[in-house]
Amino acid sequence: MKMIKRFLRTLFSVFATAIMMAIIPACVSRPSEKSGPKFVAHRGYSHSYVDNTEGAFRAASRMGFYGIETDIRMTEDGYFVCNHDAIVLYSDGTKKNISENDLATLLSKPLENNKTSEDVYLCTFESYLRACKEGGKVAVIELKDYFNNDDILRILDIVDREYDRTHVSFIAFSYIQLLSMKEADPSLDLQYLSQKENDSVFPSCLSERISIDVSQNILTEELVTTFHNAGLTVNVWTVDEKDSLESATQMGVDYVTTNVFYEE
Repeated sequence: MKMIKRFLRTLFSVFATAIMMAIIPACVSRPSEKSGPKFVAHRGYSHSYVDNTEGAFRAASRMGFYGIETDIRMTEDGYFVCNHDAIVLYSDGTKKNISENDLATLLSKPLENNKTSEDVYLCTFESYLRACKEGGKVAVIELKDYFNNDDILRILDIVDREYDRTHVSFIAFSYIQLLSMKEADPSLDLQYLSQKENDSVFPSCLSERISIDVSQNILTEELVTTFHNAGLTVNVWTVDEKDSLESATQMGVDYVTTNVFYEE
């Protein structure tokens, strides 16, 4: 009788183990593969709207982008506006230098527009941030002018008033400008812009814990690995072609800045 009981216990144990082995793989979650890069709308959804305008920002805020990039400059009377170039082009063919005109003058007439039928105007920094906030997008802000310490504090004050510093990244070709931002707030997400191979500033970025945002022309897997090993991120611009996206994705970049919209 004891032998029969022992045999039955052994048999039960075998069956129980087999059942568990069959069930567990279906129930236990496995580590997922590394997700692809997150997309940043270059100057808003500039594929279909005039770049750096409120329409471009609001369109991007309704789409599947992770973040929305812009360029900020300062007017003669100390306001911050979104424009890539120092000169604003208007629909009547005239031009105005942002730093030499006050905000009211710069907003007084519509911009050159070859994308849509309606009139569009220069966008203020505040309106840009509100568009990012409404869509829950990270605001990726390129510092175009030279901003002194007081300017930087005012920029951060506007961010605090309109959005949230934890949802903002600052990018710049000026490493010194990024250091000034870091001094104002060491917790800020900062990215150094570069289009130079073997940029001499990269080692300083690593030591100062500043990530990079580089042209696709200089992107290499070694560069990505170097910054990832330091716990930093890599953004690449401006990627509008599928083959370039695939290459950047294979290299493991964290962010892709683009003028188009890639379906998930």
